[in-house]
Amino acid sequence: MLLEIKDLNVSYKTVNGVASILEDFQLQMQEGQIVSIVGESGSGKSTLGQAVTKLLPMSGIAEGQILLNGTNIVKLREDQMTEQRGTEVFMIFQNPLNSLNPVKRVGSQLIEAINIRNTRKKENLTEELMYEEAVETLKIMRLPDPDEIMKRYPHELSGGQVQRVVISMAIILKPKLLIADEPTTALDVTIQAQVINLLKQLNREYKMSIIFITHDLSLAYVLSDRIIVMYAGRIVESNPSESLIKSPLHPYTDGLLKSVPTDYKTSGTLFSISGSPPSFFDMPVGCRFNLRCPKVFEKCREEEPKLRGRTDGSSVRCWLYE
Repeated sequence: MLLEIKDLNVSYKTVNGVASILEDFQLQMQEGQIVSIVGESGSGKSTLGQAVTKLLPMSGIAEGQILLNGTNIVKLREDQMTEQRGTEVFMIFQNPLNSLNPVKRVGSQLIEAINIRNTRKKENLTEELMYEEAVETLKIMRLPDPDEIMKRYPHELSGGQVQRVVISMAIILKPKLLIADEPTTALDVTIQAQVINLLKQLNREYKMSIIFITHDLSLAYVLSDRIIVMYAGRIVESNPSESLIKSPLHPYTDGLLKSVPTDYKTSGTLFSISGSPPSFFDMPVGCRFNLRCPKVFEKCREEEPKLRGRTDGSSVRCWLYE
C-alpha cells in the first residue's frame, strides 16, 4: 500500500472559532493508481492535498493517520517532512507560480531539483549533465526553445508554460505520489488536454500514483481509476470512475453530473443544484446535503448517515442505501 489515510480530520483556528474542514477522511492507494477528488469549492479538496504534503497553514490542525509507505506524515517534524517532499510526494498547486521562486531563473530551479534527487539517491552528475537533463525535460513538456526558457524568470512565462515547468520538476524528482491541485483551471482547453496527457504519461512511464483534485467531473473521468466525491468536508461517494459516471449513487453526485453541459443547445436551460454549500460554522443537522437534496426525507434531517462500503467496491454516505 503506497498511501493509506485513516480517520483524517483537519480543522483551522479562526477568529470565529475552530472550523472543521475535513472530517473522517479515508483513502487507500496502490502504486500506479490515479484517484480524483471532486467537489464544489470549499468541500475540503485542497485541504486534503495540503495535509498529505504537510503544507497546512499555521492555523491548521491535522489529526489521524496519513501513512505514506508506512510513515505517518502527521507525526513528522518539519525537518523530517522535508526529506519526504519531492522524491516521495510532490504537489502541483492551482496557481503554479506558488511552486516557483520568483527571484530565481527557471534553469537554476530545475537544476536545484536535480541536485536534490542526486543527494537523496546518491547519484553523481556533473553540472553539464544536469543542465542537459533539465533542457531535455523541458523538451518532453513540448516547451518551445527550452534553452531560452531556462534563462527566464517565472513571471516571464505564460500560465501554461509555468505549469509545464512545475510538471518538469515532477519528472525530474520522480515522486512516488503526485498531488495535482486543480492544475488545469487557468489554462485553455488545448493546454488542458496537454497537461492531462502529461499526467497520464507520468503515471504510465514512472508508475507514479496521482491524486487529482478538481471540480470537473469530465476531467476526473478521463484521467482516474477511482473518483471520490466530497461535500462540506465529508466523502459522500467513492466509486470506480466508469461506475460513478454511469450509475451515480449519491444525489449530490447525480446533481454534479447533470450540471455538466452536454445537450444544453437543444434543451435550453442548464441544470444546477439549488442552494449553496453550508458554512463550516453552521452545519445542518443530519445529512449535510439535506437542504439541497431532491430526495430528502425525514431521517435525513435528523441523523447524519455513515460512509458505508458496498459489495461492488463502492461506498456511499446516504440513507437511501441503508
